[in-house]
Amino acid sequence: MRLKYFFGLVFAACFFLAGCSDQKGQEGPNLLKELKYSLGLADRKHEGMAAVLKGHNMTVWSVRYSPDGKMLASGSMDDTIILWDTARNGITRILKGHTDPVIAVDFHPAGSMIASGSKDKSVILWDVRSGRPLSTMKGHTGNVWTVAFDPSGTLLASAGNDGRIIIWDVANSNQVVSFPAHTGSVNMIRFSPQEKILASAGDDGNVILWNIKTGKALKTMKDHESWVKSVGFSPDGKILASGGMDQLIILWEVKSGKKIRTLTGHRSGIFSIAFHPDGRSFFSASPDQVIIEWDVRTGEKKREWYNPYGYILGIDVSPDGTMIAAATENKAVVLFGDKK
Repeated sequence: MRLKYFFGLVFAACFFLAGCSDQKGQEGPNLLKELKYSLGLADRKHEGMAAVLKGHNMTVWSVRYSPDGKMLASGSMDDTIILWDTARNGITRILKGHTDPVIAVDFHPAGSMIASGSKDKSVILWDVRSGRPLSTMKGHTGNVWTVAFDPSGTLLASAGNDGRIIIWDVANSNQVVSFPAHTGSVNMIRFSPQEKILASAGDDGNVILWNIKTGKALKTMKDHESWVKSVGFSPDGKILASGGMDQLIILWEVKSGKKIRTLTGHRSGIFSIAFHPDGRSFFSASPDQVIIEWDVRTGEKKREWYNPYGYILGIDVSPDGTMIAAATENKAVVLFGDKK
């Protein structure tokens, strides 16, 4: 069995690396080096892994901690959302209402509601205590890839592969404003924690900052070389990080829209970015099965974790900064960090 596992691992690594190239499109010259790197990470596969949460029966797309850190929500290709009790790492309840995969979840700032976005083109608001749907919002003409509450909890934004961003009034579920945002899919949206600014990442390679009252673009940043999959604000709202399929992470100054620096380290596209609550570091995750912690000030790697449960499609950091939750292709939510 060990021999079979070893050759399976080698095959998987070779298959993955064969599809990778450097930024100039040259394939293969560093294959052995890359293979040794991948196998080296696999040898350390349990380092830093605190728990594995199993409850979904298909790929997990998204994870989100509640504001108090007592709950974790996960959305899955099995059309459900699971609420986890973080004290015992057990299931609190399973939310059912979508008719297609749940791609995005977010907690209301008060922790009383959850928003979810799905391939069924709808956004659902859920009551956390009862697990019942409060409202179903329909306005998108395609998959809903991303949802986000604003810091006040009065507004909810959603976006997807119809290229539009819709801002909803949480109190009555009505549309406040709807506007075309990107050419192609809008892959992620995040509100600034300090201002009424929304950041979006799109298949057109752009990162855009929006005035959510008017739907007008404030700044458009264009340094990515391919689809941009993820964005995240620093806790003080002064820095925005973006990650793309070009394997690049770019740090931007929000006030000016200027690039601070570009970071490289992943061997596949960056699907998710999350800042540590203290703002001094942030985390990036990728289908290369690796989570990297970066120093915001220097741009240097601080730590990295290997996920033995396949591709990582989304991450979130607990409010106390001690845990990282990862949504994985192999049906599991994997927790990394210092608490056991």
